[in-house]
Amino acid sequence: MYRIIPCLLLLASVAQAQPDSSGVWTLVEQMPFFQGCEHLLPTDPAKRSCSEKALAAFISSKLTYPDSAAARRLEGMVVVSFVVDEEGNPGDVRIVRDIGAGCGAAARAVVDAMPKWEPAMHEGRKVPVRLNLPILFSFKRGVTDESEQFTVHWGTLNAEAVTAAELKQHLDEAILVRDPFGNLVDIRDVEFMFEKGKKSSSAKASGNMPDKKMRKVAEQVSAGGTFTVAAGIQYGNASLLVTRSYEIK
Repeated sequence: MYRIIPCLLLLASVAQAQPDSSGVWTLVEQMPFFQGCEHLLPTDPAKRSCSEKALAAFISSKLTYPDSAAARRLEGMVVVSFVVDEEGNPGDVRIVRDIGAGCGAAARAVVDAMPKWEPAMHEGRKVPVRLNLPILFSFKRGVTDESEQFTVHWGTLNAEAVTAAELKQHLDEAILVRDPFGNLVDIRDVEFMFEKGKKSSSAKASGNMPDKKMRKVAEQVSAGGTFTVAAGIQYGNASLLVTRSYEIK
């Protein structure tokens, strides 16, 4: 059985709060909220979390993996762009990125089926805003380990294979972990581990910054080994360990 995993970062496409020629904004003081969180005040951080979870549940219930894509075991990210107008109606749907085989149309159908949102607010008035919604189509089988739903981020180290020099350049940067909705989560501790052949070394520290012992582990990496970043997080009532490994080339 395949599993559809929605990625729910609503991304502004520009860095400045200015409307386009049609009066649609991309970045405003208060972005829209998905339906179901009206009981919370807009100033309450819990409202944004509630909105993202409600949107995730809606997408999971409405998104259908196209038969043609399933037959080909096609996977990838579709990005749908749409406007939430002053009344909260979603519309003007565009496919920004498609992987084919009907996945773009399936993602569009989800937006078409959306209920009204709580509209965006800017300078005390309701304004239309354009959102970009990435949706990941994946055949990843049922996640038995909840930690697999979280991702570790360390600077610009996004590839599976990195050089020792690239690794060392990030020793002054914090380790970050994002939840399934793209939100940053609190990190309890981090650990560096390096393995090559029968040799291994590791060091652990509280917080999300490498300490001296961890830096020493990273400074001793060499080609042909595997370097792993492990982060201990508290998510709700669960204590989880999230890892990310890099092959040293």
